[in-house]
Amino acid sequence: MARVVLRGRSAAMSAAMPALRRAARHGQSGVVVVTGDAGIGKTAVVDAIGAQAVGMGFRTGTAKADEIGRISPGAPVLLALRSGARPLLDAPALAELDELTDHPLPLIDRVGARLEQVAATAPVLIVIDDVQWADQLSRLALRVLPERLAADPVVWLFATRDAADELTAAAPTAARVETIHLGPLAPADVAAIARDRLGQPPGPATQRMLDGVGGNPFLVTQILDGLAHGDRDDVPPPAFVRAVDAALDSLPDKTVVLLAAVLGRPFAIDEAQRVVPSVSSGDVHRAVVAGLLTRDGHLVRFRHDLVRETVYAGLSTSVRRDLHRRCARHLLASGHDALAAAPHARAAATPGDEESAAILCEAAHQAVAALPATAGELVTEAFDLVRPAQESWESTGERCVEILARVRRCSDAVRVADAVLARAGDGETFARVQVLATQALWQIGRPAESVARIDDALAAPGLSVPLRTRLAAARALALTRMLPAWQARQSAEDALRDARQVGDQDAIMLALQAMGELGRNTGHHAESLAYFRELRSVGDASYQGEEIIELQLLDRYTDAGALLEAAHRDDRGGVEATLPPVIAAQMWQDYTLGRLDDAESGARTLLTIGRELGDHMHELDAEMVLAGLALLRGEVAEANAHLAPARSGGLAEESVRLPGVRLMEGWLAASDGRPDDARKILRPMLFTARESRADWPWRPGWMRIFARVGRATGDQRFTHEAVAIAAEGAARNPGVASFKGAALELRGLVDKDLDKLAEATVVLDRSPRPMLRANAAEDHGRLLLTFGARDQGIAELDRAWTIYHGLGARAAVVEVQRLMRRAGARRAKWDTDGARPRQGWAALTDAEVKVAELISAGHTNKEAARLLNLSPNTVSTHLRSIFAKLDVQSRVQLTNAVHAMKPVA
Repeated sequence: MARVVLRGRSAAMSAAMPALRRAARHGQSGVVVVTGDAGIGKTAVVDAIGAQAVGMGFRTGTAKADEIGRISPGAPVLLALRSGARPLLDAPALAELDELTDHPLPLIDRVGARLEQVAATAPVLIVIDDVQWADQLSRLALRVLPERLAADPVVWLFATRDAADELTAAAPTAARVETIHLGPLAPADVAAIARDRLGQPPGPATQRMLDGVGGNPFLVTQILDGLAHGDRDDVPPPAFVRAVDAALDSLPDKTVVLLAAVLGRPFAIDEAQRVVPSVSSGDVHRAVVAGLLTRDGHLVRFRHDLVRETVYAGLSTSVRRDLHRRCARHLLASGHDALAAAPHARAAATPGDEESAAILCEAAHQAVAALPATAGELVTEAFDLVRPAQESWESTGERCVEILARVRRCSDAVRVADAVLARAGDGETFARVQVLATQALWQIGRPAESVARIDDALAAPGLSVPLRTRLAAARALALTRMLPAWQARQSAEDALRDARQVGDQDAIMLALQAMGELGRNTGHHAESLAYFRELRSVGDASYQGEEIIELQLLDRYTDAGALLEAAHRDDRGGVEATLPPVIAAQMWQDYTLGRLDDAESGARTLLTIGRELGDHMHELDAEMVLAGLALLRGEVAEANAHLAPARSGGLAEESVRLPGVRLMEGWLAASDGRPDDARKILRPMLFTARESRADWPWRPGWMRIFARVGRATGDQRFTHEAVAIAAEGAARNPGVASFKGAALELRGLVDKDLDKLAEATVVLDRSPRPMLRANAAEDHGRLLLTFGARDQGIAELDRAWTIYHGLGARAAVVEVQRLMRRAGARRAKWDTDGARPRQGWAALTDAEVKVAELISAGHTNKEAARLLNLSPNTVSTHLRSIFAKLDVQSRVQLTNAVHAMKPVA
């Protein structure tokens, strides 16, 4: 990252030129950040850079974030795409994007794909001024897109007052960043400007004033322009704020200026008149003459943000609230949604203000998907506005609990629920709020409290039948984490039957989720699949990932792949393909089918998205897979590093987090040659596996790790328990080769039964999971050697070696080679088992080679994703890795590198 401090527009432009030249000549991306105090000249600099870029053949898009409208999701990014005489995107494309503001990841993917298409024809410059005011969705987009378009000639130019802003302070890993800090004018520069503006050196009083503004160019020119227009020089000029006040006081009616300060953006005169009918074009003209406002085509705006901020700060509380209220009403009346009106409603709000509370509630509802943090803030503010004695207090509180639970502010949801419940006037309200509270408690692992609350609500007389069924369904879901499955099942079955009879949609979804959880957590995967499939059909796409994973556990990878391909082909904005559950399902598809490099790419994509969205459950899932991949490759230290965030407690609630962490810690200890530590960690989990509230005991492969730990430590009870659980898994999933083969393998291994191990290898030949096939071949080969069948044993071990090597499971490759050497076997192919190099063409994985070839052939990320049945996110992840391994910074350089480095077939 380069950082320079400059004091002139021409110098700043010169500092930005390298990034523009790299994009125009070499197809490289870049980020240019211009920082500095208010009024220092940032806008003039970015305008000049933009004009220079147009002269160099760039397609440009320019926008300005503003403080008042910062809740509007994605506004600066979308405005940049539609700005100017030749917008970056045409009208149909923009209309498509407008429909996706409730879906942040699909919106970002679609913007990235569109910009990639434009960049294929000309370099692109995206300018966002005043980025410190950018809304949450825009900030997410502006963090993600420079990384995802790092292979394209797209330059991002940000201007901000806050040099420490996390959006601009942290350099993307794949995009080069230039930071230009604009410092104040030097005294000599100020003197030169004064001579130029005044025609002579400034007098002593003027000089004192100029000395007092700290070299700020805007304040300097304001003082000098006032003097040039006849202001007295024999009296010290007023301070800037007083000068603005004086200009305001000179107007016969200053309403239009005050309204402009409250609107916070350019506006047309007729819009101002719809907000305040008394505003006239004459008022606007006089404000322009006074130097407060200026015309920009048919729009009116402040001459400078500092003027607007000064006027706004000077408003009385009553005037400010009145104008904000008028603006909110105008926006709603003119067809804008509640999110657009929310900033004004927020600023107008007073205690007991039900009108503002209603707007904030509706805005929160609209913001849940795109701006979850903002949604939580808005609905909490709405609830805090209303008073218990007011008619809307209960309904506002109920909606607040619902939204807080949806955005995973579960503790806050429970707190608000308790406040509402303490004053609930009827049993129906009490019961509805308790259902919402229990959904929040489910997410944070407090099922016992959920059940107690539901029982309390069910005791109330006069509840409607639909609400009773909803309570019963919520209770059944909580019991899946409290009771053994055989006890919880009856409640869930009764709840589902009653919900279907009554036809209450919420009750049906809760009961279906309970049944799906029970099936999965007891290893009855066909049953679980049926319930999750129905849940998705009556719910939404967020349950598609659950269905795909159940298909995988049933060895139905073709069906799972078809659903994943359908999600990737989805052309309606890519909503399904970009949902974290679907990305997680693709990650597990690749992991269990032995496509470890693809699984790693998917895990890194999921980790990034989980962090971007605050989705800690999927962030945890990604870290666990990355740790598992490291162990398969023999990289124990790296696996330990991936477990560190999970151990720290920052990823998810302890009840959800710890089982996965303990499993991985046990596997790590075993891989690190510490079987006694592994047994100590895993023993409590093994002997409570049948009571587990998670599905790990019923995933093929885990019990082999437990059995090996038991054998290594001589703990026969431990070993036999692992074998028994594997057998139960096979019995609960009849006809599934992975379960049956894994169970036979462990039984044969423990009983030293060659026939059973041979049968296991035959059964697992029907399994689509190569790791299970390799495990069985390895265990069969070991036992054959033990029984003296050297040639057969070496043949089986050789088969295991070939599978492990093809997967990249280096830890197992090394172990099998050691066994074969001890048996006297040597193989020429062992010379090829070295670790993959970190740089150059040989460092690329198979998936990265395919992506590199497609991109170098001129395909866009989206086209490559479609051809490879990947998500655009995953293609971007591959590209970042390719760039680092081949030491390139653009598609042009990548194309040259592919031609130069790719081995001749």
